[in-house]
Amino acid sequence: MERELYYAIGDYLLAHIERHGHARTAEAFGVSRHTLWRFLERGQPGRALPRAVMARAGDTPRKLAAATRALRGDARPAPLECVRAPRLTQALHETLLLVCETPFASVEDLSRIKRLPASSLRERLAKLRRMGLAEAHPHRLAMLSDRPLRRYVPTAAGVAALGDDDLLYHHPVSRQWLRLLAERLDGVALVYELAAMIADADPEEDPVRVEHCRSGPYDALITLSGGRTLGVVRQGAMLSSASLRYRLRTLERQDLQQLPHVTLIATDSDQDTRRAVRALREPSGFHHSAVATLGAVIGQGARARVWQPARYGRGNTPVIEPSSSLAWLVDLAGREAEHPVHRVMPKRLWAWRSAGGARAAPPVPGDLSGAVATQLGSAEKRMLDLLAAWPLCTTEQLANLMGGLTERRANQLLRALRRLGLARREGEAHVLTDEGLAYLARRDRAAVGTALGRWSAEHTPDGLYAGTALRALAAQAEHQRGLAEFVSMLALDARYSRDHTLLDLLPTHRSQITYRHDETNYAIHPDASFQLGHKDEWTWYLLEYERRAVTPRRLPERLASYARYFRSGRAGLDHGGRPPMVLFVFETEHAEEVFLRAASRLPDVPLASATTESIGFDGPLGAAWRLPAPFAPERRRLHFLARG
Repeated sequence: MERELYYAIGDYLLAHIERHGHARTAEAFGVSRHTLWRFLERGQPGRALPRAVMARAGDTPRKLAAATRALRGDARPAPLECVRAPRLTQALHETLLLVCETPFASVEDLSRIKRLPASSLRERLAKLRRMGLAEAHPHRLAMLSDRPLRRYVPTAAGVAALGDDDLLYHHPVSRQWLRLLAERLDGVALVYELAAMIADADPEEDPVRVEHCRSGPYDALITLSGGRTLGVVRQGAMLSSASLRYRLRTLERQDLQQLPHVTLIATDSDQDTRRAVRALREPSGFHHSAVATLGAVIGQGARARVWQPARYGRGNTPVIEPSSSLAWLVDLAGREAEHPVHRVMPKRLWAWRSAGGARAAPPVPGDLSGAVATQLGSAEKRMLDLLAAWPLCTTEQLANLMGGLTERRANQLLRALRRLGLARREGEAHVLTDEGLAYLARRDRAAVGTALGRWSAEHTPDGLYAGTALRALAAQAEHQRGLAEFVSMLALDARYSRDHTLLDLLPTHRSQITYRHDETNYAIHPDASFQLGHKDEWTWYLLEYERRAVTPRRLPERLASYARYFRSGRAGLDHGGRPPMVLFVFETEHAEEVFLRAASRLPDVPLASATTESIGFDGPLGAAWRLPAPFAPERRRLHFLARG
């Protein structure tokens, strides 16, 4: 079915529903309500419904449009005819079209992506705002800028001023699209930054096209001149590794024509990068993939070698050590685009692109004013992420995790989140509400239902938390309190240390390590993991805050999983060729002595221990740690442990 005919039928059905309702509309055309829903919501026209509509209202788009107007009544004009926009100069027309192509882009993004002077763009956008054709929304994201950036979207008058009735269907400017992008605004901003870096690395220096994906594995498709295409898959903090693997398996099932030349997988942490590299497999010989931590990409630039190409397949275990740059991947996309196979089999990427759909409506004034991403500052967003990673923390612990804020400032941030309904207090602790979890899940394109099922703080009739993972943490309240106290002290000490830098402080549910050994799959679940740099020397640490496995019988069982992991050889491969240090924290010296005796029988596993008393006296970075025999029994600083 032709696209124009499909949209015309959809408009007629919507007009019929507005007047008669869903049930009578389905009855009038002899179909079920499910068939009607599939046409309008899923884009599956079928045969019976279009045939019935065309038999009743006309078999051409013109006849259907006339029937739609008659059904709505002459007093109700079509949406794009409501606003009489002033005439635009060619420069303003082109700028407004750019805003429609890349909604929520900042001036800096547009300047780099479209190769236009920032000063000229800023002046034109100011004129469009004064004319009521575009509006700006302030947006703050610490990874991109210390100051708020204005992100521009067209208004209904702006869409009408371009004089293209199909604009709502060709560009993401409908009311539905803008609301969706507003929910994902932090992720959308990061995608624009990545697209701008790709444009900077492109030797052709031509404009770049960014197309957002409503659903499917890709967040966006970035097209350069000559048909060179790169797909972006972003894994935010709320998107689990299992969900990312599902998206990667979806890509593997596609044929060559449905895949861009290069797929870029941008993760939230180095641990996520390691898991993504392990899960990735090349779908074909003419498609390439690469994984990187997004913070490293943005922080180090397009020429930095922070990307790891997937050259090995799932059956092999390469060292997790990035070796490629974004500029090299852009060049690789160019070489692939010139390959004869792509001329014989041209790309068909329409499966990932999302049109406006039959229900596309013009933007509504004030519809985006309540977007959470534009109301929160960088500090509030960081606090929100900390509450998602470390629920049930006290105000003092959250202040320390934020880098040594005063409790007064931490309370200000928490009050702002409570005012928006994103967080609430549970006694002395703080948790996210369902609204806060839903916002974070939509931001990272994760399933809202799954997030609520694991982390919802709503109470069941039995007085328990509805979220299964949060319920498990609450059941081990003392353990969780001690773990939160340790990581908050670690973050505070690292913040005020001139020689130490702390990165990727991850909770239990994001520290899991899976590996295969002797034809069997295994997993270890540290309570936390982090990277600590001391004068440019970086070491990975896996933390176990132990309260239960403290007896001579249970401790060896606990250590056996780590012994197997290091014996498999994967520990070094997973961490850039240098095995991580495994830290155990105990509440009593007796438990620590039992541990040290058991650990002395595992010389190939780098183990160290401390007690809550020694940490409380010297701090996590201080002389609080002991190594098992044959090392000397005195306590030493954390960064000295890896040296023995």
